[in-house]
Amino acid sequence: MVSRIAIIILFHVFLSLNSHHAKAQAWIKAGYWYYDNDLRVSQINSTLYTHLICAAAGLNSSSYHLSIPSSEFSAFTNTVKRKNPSVTTLLSIGGWDTNYSTLSAMAGDSIYRKSFIDDSIKTARLYGFQGLDFSWLSANTSDNMDNMGTLFEEWRAAIVLETRNSSLSELILTTAVQLSPTLDYGSFPIDSIRRNLNWIHVLAYDYYDPEWDNFTAASAALYAPDSDVSTDSGIAAWIDEGLPASKLVLGLPFFGYAWKLANPSENSIGAPATGPAVTKQGDMSYKEINRYSKTQGAVGPIYNSYYVVNYLIVGSDWISFDGVDVVRIKVSYAKEKALLGYVVWEICQDDNWVLSQAAGGFDSGGGVDHKRKRLPKSRILIIILTTTAAVIILLGLAFYFIRIRILKSKSKETKLKVNNAAAAGDFDNNNPDMIVYSLADIGKATDHFIFENKLGEGGFGPVYKVINLLFFIGFHGTLLFNS
Repeated sequence: MVSRIAIIILFHVFLSLNSHHAKAQAWIKAGYWYYDNDLRVSQINSTLYTHLICAAAGLNSSSYHLSIPSSEFSAFTNTVKRKNPSVTTLLSIGGWDTNYSTLSAMAGDSIYRKSFIDDSIKTARLYGFQGLDFSWLSANTSDNMDNMGTLFEEWRAAIVLETRNSSLSELILTTAVQLSPTLDYGSFPIDSIRRNLNWIHVLAYDYYDPEWDNFTAASAALYAPDSDVSTDSGIAAWIDEGLPASKLVLGLPFFGYAWKLANPSENSIGAPATGPAVTKQGDMSYKEINRYSKTQGAVGPIYNSYYVVNYLIVGSDWISFDGVDVVRIKVSYAKEKALLGYVVWEICQDDNWVLSQAAGGFDSGGGVDHKRKRLPKSRILIIILTTTAAVIILLGLAFYFIRIRILKSKSKETKLKVNNAAAAGDFDNNNPDMIVYSLADIGKATDHFIFENKLGEGGFGPVYKVINLLFFIGFHGTLLFNS
């Protein structure tokens, strides 16, 4: 019985461990790789990510088939899986270089949509991608928003049908979206997104730009004390519109922006600025910012807890960005809000994988963050064996004490039967619990009923002392004893 219970408990322990493992695997650590950069696919450290997104395929304006801009796309999946066989790859379609009029025409016509959908699935399978990511960031009419919802419906239906007719796993379908679900020209198709997409990538950055704004700003502020333009506000808006937090993946920028200060002595957030600095448009990768911070006379990086942002001052150059500490805080925020994970734009902008390690739970020096490190298998085995042994011991002790109680209960019942028999004068020799003595034996035991051994009189006769036992002599001449 004990061993059977122990086996059941051990089985539940293993189920619990497997359940926690599955939850851990559900957390998404995604990153975009953009083909037009100096980081080749073979140089990607895919061990730092669960999902890698190859960006981005274009769209042919006449056939509405995908156009692949680089030969590296065909080898992308096989290459990144060499270092991390479990990494999932997606093919991104659209992005900043897309002709949005072509996208609008495709989404607004059922024949064009079918041509696009069929070719996207075929291309994904051809190159070994496990999912498709759609980036249509300028759907600037309400009709386009409605067409996007229809596109997602038909896309998912085609994916399900293709899966049913093959032995392949169903393709993942995602889309990249802006911070707010509601724009001046309409709202994203929330219902269609919820039903048909696995998740969405919320691009939580580019709130401010030195080309647009003549003041310094946190371009990817997590919070904004004096404004609703912040990551926290955007995430809350998506959830309020009806999209579950479990379908939101938080965008992390591995880049920042540089402003030229109007007055170097005024250098806080919101200080007057005259335009971009350092680069033509003011945009700088984390790699460039990290190296620029080593410039002689640099002040910072400075951390601002109100906005959750880092900034750097070099003379009249003022640079806003997310450093290691900010990335960690944003990932913690995503977990606290029960989001599905995070996605990086883009991995080539990292500096020696410092931010990627910080986001994934590693310290900036490449070592493991012990607060988030998984338990080693040997320790898990020790916990299982120790827990099982403790359970068996507890069950054994419980069984022992229950047995003792049963035996004591039986002993009390036996004594009660004897006492009841004595009271009734019933001394049946067939009772195995009854001991019967002859009068001669009693005489020897009491020294022939000597007066010195007499203890007193009872209801049935005198009581004599014999070798630390009390003997009761009844009128039948038989003997009962009480220990």
